[in-house]
Amino acid sequence: MDLHEALSDYKLNLSLVENKSKKTIEAYMSDLTHYIDYLNQKNINNVEEITILTVDNYLNSLTKEYSSNSINRVLASVRSFHKFISLNHESIKDPTLYIHTHKHNEHLPIYASVQDLKVLFDSFSNSDIDIYHKTILLTLYSCGLRVSELCSLKRNDVHLSEKILKVTGKGDKERIIPIVDACVQQMELYLNLVRKNWQKKALPNFFINQYGRVLTRQYVHNLIKKKCEECNLNPNLSAHSFRHSFASHLLDGNADLRIVQELLGHSDIQTTQIYTHIQNKRLVNAYDNAFQSFKKKEDD
Repeated sequence: MDLHEALSDYKLNLSLVENKSKKTIEAYMSDLTHYIDYLNQKNINNVEEITILTVDNYLNSLTKEYSSNSINRVLASVRSFHKFISLNHESIKDPTLYIHTHKHNEHLPIYASVQDLKVLFDSFSNSDIDIYHKTILLTLYSCGLRVSELCSLKRNDVHLSEKILKVTGKGDKERIIPIVDACVQQMELYLNLVRKNWQKKALPNFFINQYGRVLTRQYVHNLIKKKCEECNLNPNLSAHSFRHSFASHLLDGNADLRIVQELLGHSDIQTTQIYTHIQNKRLVNAYDNAFQSFKKKEDD
């Protein structure tokens, strides 16, 4: 069976049978297009020619540029593709049956401390562009949003009088997130003093720039990089670090893990549990520091 024909059949199945969202289908197709390009380069043009060694060699070729988590995501796409083909064509075996997942990296997420965030948010002026920038970062942090969710946030999804916003996350799942008073005030400032003057046409997005265009992820990433340099903060902080900080600070305030899971939009609580590891690490560090101070006094 021709690889491109198989991919076309699989894409049709995702859309019509499994009813996957547009974003999910695009993610699968991105992974599988890269996979099939690799196979073609190896002069493999039919599904029947793919062996377990072929798949294993492909995954190994990704290790220089991909993290373990990313490789496992690609493997999930490749597995799903081959499972579909083997189920619908009995003569074609699934070469991914005995492929093992790559070991996950043990690195904990990078987050900002409460003090770091205070320094950051205190650094903004009352200019229109600073009001815009502060609203972006405060919303990102205090609502625990993914950067894609922030950029696609619609004006009609933000209900300031009720202090809630509606977010459409991964898999087109919707969730309701409360907005803290400080963020409500900042959003009102942006809407009343900035957005109404920047709007060139009736765009539904909550965040638009001074040219009347929709906020982009790259703009947010560049903004964070610039502010980290300006405020002398950890240069490794990213847009996702604000989401990590949101979760970590909620747990520091004794929030229930299930509530944090719901606010983050995680389908599996194991994903949320990484933040308990952050707390444990901080506890150990605090203990070590205290013990070292005690030991120093004893030595004196």
